[in-house]
Order: sequence, then structure tokens, then C-alpha cells
Amino acid sequence: MTSAINKQITHPRLKAFAKRFGQDHLDLACHAAFPLAVTPELLYCLRENFQPQAPWVAVADIIFSLCDPVGYELYELEPEVRNELIVTLKENSNFGDERLYELSDFMVAYIRQKLQTNYRADEDLGAAPQWTALAYIRPEVAVNDIAKELKQALAKPNRAEWVKLTSLIESYDNINPEPLANLNFKPLLELARGWDAQARGETEIAQEKFAQLRREHGKDLQVGGFRFEIPTPEDDNLQTIEFETVTVNRRGEIINRETKTAQYFTENLPNNITLDMVYIPGGKFMMGTEDEEVERLVKKFNQKFFREEKPQHEVTVPAFFMGKYPVTQAQWKAVANFIPVEKNLEIDPSKFKGDTLPVEQVSWYDAVEFCARLSNYTGREYRLPSEAKWEYACRAGTKTPFHFGETITSELANYNASGTFADEPQGENREKTTPVGTFPPNAFCMYNVHDNVLEWCLDEWHENYENAPDNGEAWLDKNEDQEYQALASSPKLLRGGSWYDYPVFCRVSDRYRRVPAEGNKNIGFRVVCVIPSRSLS
Repeated sequence: MTSAINKQITHPRLKAFAKRFGQDHLDLACHAAFPLAVTPELLYCLRENFQPQAPWVAVADIIFSLCDPVGYELYELEPEVRNELIVTLKENSNFGDERLYELSDFMVAYIRQKLQTNYRADEDLGAAPQWTALAYIRPEVAVNDIAKELKQALAKPNRAEWVKLTSLIESYDNINPEPLANLNFKPLLELARGWDAQARGETEIAQEKFAQLRREHGKDLQVGGFRFEIPTPEDDNLQTIEFETVTVNRRGEIINRETKTAQYFTENLPNNITLDMVYIPGGKFMMGTEDEEVERLVKKFNQKFFREEKPQHEVTVPAFFMGKYPVTQAQWKAVANFIPVEKNLEIDPSKFKGDTLPVEQVSWYDAVEFCARLSNYTGREYRLPSEAKWEYACRAGTKTPFHFGETITSELANYNASGTFADEPQGENREKTTPVGTFPPNAFCMYNVHDNVLEWCLDEWHENYENAPDNGEAWLDKNEDQEYQALASSPKLLRGGSWYDYPVFCRVSDRYRRVPAEGNKNIGFRVVCVIPSRSLS
């Protein structure tokens, strides 16, 4: 074995193979790495056409030493081994780029001949062997060709083509990784995986992949000479709304106004009542309050319960839909007239009357019953938000005490503005609820998250965030069978602020608890919906 080859081989499995069998075996293995998968017959053909000096036994040695079985007489090399062998072949002065093209032509002819007797030969051995050669010689052409194939496949109604092509593209994930990565191959692969999941009916997985691509690349993905529109959840049925957000300084002065857009769908309830559900994209955020800020609040307001907001921790939240507003009295009445699921609901429980006012004086059990009835009526899964999803939606990408910024004012929210939080002046204390949507929303188009009514969450109450889940799901205790459930007697979470609360208790991180059977004139809720199926019609 030459010293040049010795320097190139780094993988332990290859080092052991080369040391045991020598140069001729290694050269044949380099050729065997070109197909995505090999059969004994194909290996014999490669030996006969390219490496006749290798002994016959080299075929068996390669299969048993370097390959793993993936089907009947079908074998694959580990991706790292395969990549190193092809790089070795390319950089060997006896073979080089020309040999890669020769192997590509050979594989095209071989597969074409095999298709006459085995219609699955292209699936087993790789339908586009030329991509392998191009990935090492002209990666930009390879990526462009793959993008072209995906574009054509997505234009066809046959979803099986999406699955088949995605499987093939997956095979190239470990080929010449650095040049391919620089050419947007990875996003193209993720897009293909998203459509593959969509074709298989795995809607939530598909939407998560699409959401991640939108966060990184916007609405469109440009690969080579092809543009791919990245789907939005239920984009055939979502509507787009334009709105304005505001940011204030510590004095409560508006220092920025920004126009944003959001997507939503509308549930149609009886008597022309509607419920708007806004799309909340998935992402990561820091939940809770930093230790230093917690201790500042404890000292300033002489209240130890601010330590319930510790420790601050990172949470990953999947995409979901959330009510644009707290549930209104009109929406409550419409759903309260549906057939009961677990309990009866009072048709008009609120102290402050008005169809556009938020419903209040509802218990946690009432809110859960509302979600169950709404789910039965719509065929989609509605529930109370987890505490993590509520805070994520409230923050909408901000890190300040309020989504408005460093403080809050009575021109921006309905709370007890006779108290102050930072350097803002005192404001109006309305002493009652106001119609939903009266004040500016946050960047996700969520209204009234700091004011009007406190909102029930699904979670059990815990004294702090020690051992809290980091996946955005509700934090529920376990029963004796180790199954999660909402224990009937334990306190439940409330988040947000209300018309009754001073501003410090309206912050995005502030937490409340209450016995689930109790309601109050400052307690309401809003609902979330998991990503539904492709059609919302």
C-alpha cells in the first residue's frame, strides 16, 4: 500500500481493512463506494470492469468487513466510510475525476440493464448515480440537478414520488458534506423531508420542518436555479392580517412603531360568532426571570414570591395556534350551548356584561369543559395552553418585562395604573374589563396578554421551575401508574395580568395559582389548537 493512500485513510474500520488486505482490496473498495448500495453481483462487475487485478475473494472481504446488510443480497457502507473511500478514489492520481465519471456511466448502464428484469433496481442501487460523481467534482451541478428533480416531483400529484425522491436525497446527506452545505443542500433536504412527512400523514412533523425553514430562509428557498415556496401551516386556508406593534421606554413613551403581519384561521360558531386562531411559529426562548432581576423585585416590592419565576431556563416550543383574544362572552355563550362533555356550564357567568368583553368568573374546570365542547364541535383538538406556550406567545421574541418594552401604561393596557413599574406616570384605573382588542397587540398578534383578565393554563402549580419540562408541554404531576394527568385537587396556573392588578403583577413572567374549582371576576382564559390536518375546511 502506497504512503499517499496511507495518509488519506483515517477511519478505523478502513485502516484495519487496508492493513489486513492491502492495496488491491482497498482500490476495489473505493470503486464499491460509488453506488449507494451494492450486491455481490455488482461488486463482481465492478472488479471485472475496473479492478481485475483484485482477487475474487476481495468481493467477499469487502462485504463482510466494510458493509452492513440492508436487504436480500443488498449491502451498504457506513456513510463516513463511503465518503472517505470516494475522496480517496478522487484524489488518487491513478483514477481521479475521470474515474468518477466512468463509474457514473457504468452505473447508469448497469441499472438500465437491470431494470429489464428487476423494476426495483433503481430503488436498490440509486436512480441518479451521476449525482454521486457530480457531488465530488462539480457539487453545484449536483445540487442544481437534485433541486430540479425535487421541483418536478412536487409538481406531480403522486405523493409516492415525494417519498421515493426524499429517500434518494437522504443518501447524499453524507456525500462531500462541506461543499454541499455551502450550496443550500441541507435546507433542500429538510424541505424534502417536510414533504415526505406530509405525504405520510405526519402533519405535525412536516409543519415543524417548514416552520424551521421559514425562520431561517423566509417564505422562499433558492437552490441553484430553482425557487421553492416554503409552505405555511394550512396555507390554503390561512388568512393574513397586518397590524402595528409599539415599544416604550422606561418612562412609558412610545419609541418605536412597527408594522407586522400574522396568519390565522377562523372558527365559525353558531349565530355568526367567530373565533380567530393565530399561528404561533415554533422556536426557543428563555422562560422565567434572571436571578438578578428576581432579587431586585424581591427587594423593591418586599415579596418573596417573585422567586417562583426561577430558575430561568431554555424551552423549545413547537408551532401551534392560539386565540387572538381571551375568550369573549359571545364565544362562551355559543359553546356553552353545545352538548355537555363532563359538566354543565353557566351560560352567562360574567360580572361585567358585554359580548365583546372577556368572559370571567369561570373555573379551571369550566375552561377545560369549554375546550372539550369546542373540540367536539370543530373536529380539532383545543385545550388550555401550557404555561410555557403561554409565556412564549406573550413574549413574541422579546426579553423585556412586557412585550411593550421596559414598562406598561394605561394607554396600552387595562390594569390598575394607579401603581407604576418603572418611570412611567400613573394612569387610569378603569376598575372593569374592556372589549378585547382595544389595545395594541404583540408581535405574534396576541391581544390583552398583560391585561383585562388572568388566563388559566393547563399546568399543575409548582413552586419554581426546578426540573420543569423544556419541550413546551404542560407540567403535570404523575399518578401511581406513572401516567400524566391533571390532579383534581391541586392548584392550577394563571398567567397574564388583569384590570385589577398593579403593573408588576402584569409582567410576562409573573405567575399565579388558584384552586381549579374557583373563578373570579378577573379570571378568564384563551385556547390553543394543535397544528391541525392539512385541510381546515
